[in-house]
Amino acid sequence: MPGKPLVIDTHTHFVPKSAIEPASRGELWNGIQFGRNARGKITSTVGAVSQEIPWPTPLETPEARLGSMDARRVDVHILSISPTLYWYGLSSADAVTFSRTTNDDLAELVASQPDRFAGLGYLPLQDTAASVAELERCVRDLGFPGVMIGTNVNGANWDEESLYPVLSAAAELGAVLYFHPARGRADSWLKRYHFSNLIGNPLETAVCLGSLIFGGIFDKLPTLKTCFAHAGGYGVLGVGRLDHGQEVRPEATGLAKLPSDYVRACWFDTITHNERALRYLVDMVGPGQVVLGSDYPADMGEPYPVDFVEGCASLSADEQSAILGSNAADLFSISQREPLRKIG
Repeated sequence: MPGKPLVIDTHTHFVPKSAIEPASRGELWNGIQFGRNARGKITSTVGAVSQEIPWPTPLETPEARLGSMDARRVDVHILSISPTLYWYGLSSADAVTFSRTTNDDLAELVASQPDRFAGLGYLPLQDTAASVAELERCVRDLGFPGVMIGTNVNGANWDEESLYPVLSAAAELGAVLYFHPARGRADSWLKRYHFSNLIGNPLETAVCLGSLIFGGIFDKLPTLKTCFAHAGGYGVLGVGRLDHGQEVRPEATGLAKLPSDYVRACWFDTITHNERALRYLVDMVGPGQVVLGSDYPADMGEPYPVDFVEGCASLSADEQSAILGSNAADLFSISQREPLRKIG
């Protein structure tokens, strides 16, 4: 008899093996300067910008991660590098080396536990041609189902003509583009209370989603597969305002459909930290467009994502089952084999 469907966490992060020693020693690596801040956390710095990796240290080993997955009743982690390492300001040469090294490390990690890990690659988006080439390598050579990418690239939104070749290549390859906030443009004025994350991250995702919609990307590339972190931020919650704006504002016209129609064709993770918000998301986009996410091991993630979903009494058993695994299995082409994690 087959086991229960796999539980698949689509939104988890790791630090590439090649970066661990330089990060621990505070060294320069592929143009990135590692260090420590006053909280004792590892930082990565390029130029005048520094980012903290908000994870426990020392960094978790793959073996320890498997134990943590078992404790959280998660069968598969879809891994991507920490967004604090999304350095689109590196030189093209450093960025290409960084992306290839990172993706090779990820492929090795996935190969070490192919029943427990899958991967989303990293692209050097400051160089469009190199990004297309690396996307093709990620999908065709490394076997990744897609890539995780920042919500903006050095301030440019995803409706910019310069970034279109990446979107077009993803559509042609059938690759999933998983958008994650990075280098938030509101960071400069959201200085207190961790608002750069609490408010700035959902804002970044909303701008990304809105730019793809109003930029006509989904009209041009109707087969493009997109997934958005943190339940789409304010983009889904505010979709009624987008619909209204398209109806009354000349700057927001020219689409073939309403913004809410495009939103229903995208995928979103479960990171809402609130049952009512998750119920709204499922009602808006449908239970087939929502996938489990935790942001593991970030402190702003959902620490026990399976417990969270199962604790949402407003979700039916079928909705929970789809969200916990079958939707992600379909989207990321993961075989629904019997779970291998420890039970009990």
